[in-house]
Amino acid sequence: MGSIWPQYDRLKQALGAPKPAQTTALVMSGGGARAAYQAGVLQYIADHLETPHFDIISGVSAGSINAAQLANDERSFKEAVDHLNRGWANLAADDVYLASSSFSVLMSILGRSTNEDKELLPRAGLVHTEPLAAYLKKILNAPDGNITGIGRNIKNGKLKACAIVTTDYSTGQTVTWVEGAQLEGGERPNRISINTSLKVDHIMASTSLPFLFPAIPIDQHWYGDGGIRQAEPLSPAVHLGADKILAISTRYSRTMAEAANPLTSGYPPAAQIFGVLLNAIFLDRLDQDALTLQRMNSLVLELAPWKRQGMKKIDLYVMRPSRDLGKLAREFQYDLQGVLKLIARGLGSKDTASPDWLSMILFDPHYTSKLIEIGYSDASTKRDKLEIFLAK
Repeated sequence: MGSIWPQYDRLKQALGAPKPAQTTALVMSGGGARAAYQAGVLQYIADHLETPHFDIISGVSAGSINAAQLANDERSFKEAVDHLNRGWANLAADDVYLASSSFSVLMSILGRSTNEDKELLPRAGLVHTEPLAAYLKKILNAPDGNITGIGRNIKNGKLKACAIVTTDYSTGQTVTWVEGAQLEGGERPNRISINTSLKVDHIMASTSLPFLFPAIPIDQHWYGDGGIRQAEPLSPAVHLGADKILAISTRYSRTMAEAANPLTSGYPPAAQIFGVLLNAIFLDRLDQDALTLQRMNSLVLELAPWKRQGMKKIDLYVMRPSRDLGKLAREFQYDLQGVLKLIARGLGSKDTASPDWLSMILFDPHYTSKLIEIGYSDASTKRDKLEIFLAK
């Protein structure tokens, strides 16, 4: 019985029945400085493909910076993406954080070690992120911290919703902050959503890497990076009603041979273990969620429409790097300064072929410009697939 329905749909189209409008979502994962890759992908789309319309834009961690910029920009998609790329191409570490000198950090630790009332490491992160707050206020035209363009784009029908994901350190819950449409059916004990007018603080919280960056206070709770417990990165777009999702990952998909090739010799340095941990927390989950969605699509299509209980097939295309962005970071690791240089040395970053953790914090124009270039090139090689997907 189920096989009749695709034929019925094709018959309706052949008879000229209007095709229902689709809701398209853009989902951008985290990865720190790797998010520059997403800007490169979008730049190619803006330069060479028919202008896409993204009804829903969702971001987590550094992907939230890209999501907020695109959702907030009231100009054309091309102009918004051009602005996004200029920002990443010129972004320097000084625009993101202030790192104390290695000497001052060591002296602070020594001083704390002799005081039983003090914790060994500073509670509010190892670096100061006031520069990032100032940078976001500038690029988002939000001098008072209120991101006003998103609301206007929603009111004018250009956008349906923008979602930014954070982690509530006070409760351990993943909190998705949504401006626009209501997120339906996506709440769990450890995953909730809050409708609000998005602010710079929400972006600051979503990008706050644990231990390195300070947590951000919002409504008397403290928030950090949204990727920490986000098991289903596609969930906000799905529960906001997306019919198709373009997800831009910053995680390189290794071949079987590459995956089996050791990245270190001898006992693994802490940098290698730390990188594996960060990938598991911030990057790997998109791959698993994409696989789950594809399986759900197969199951939904096996059911007759009246048995689907509101479920529907959701088209998904995942764009990912053709090169290992973590390995690429190794070429630029000597540009680190202050406490981050001390951490890199202490973790043994030079002893692994893929210091993935470095790629998270390597806000260096040489590195980010290379990522933009790779993203642009990758989108070029996938032009036909992107064109078909976005045109459906």
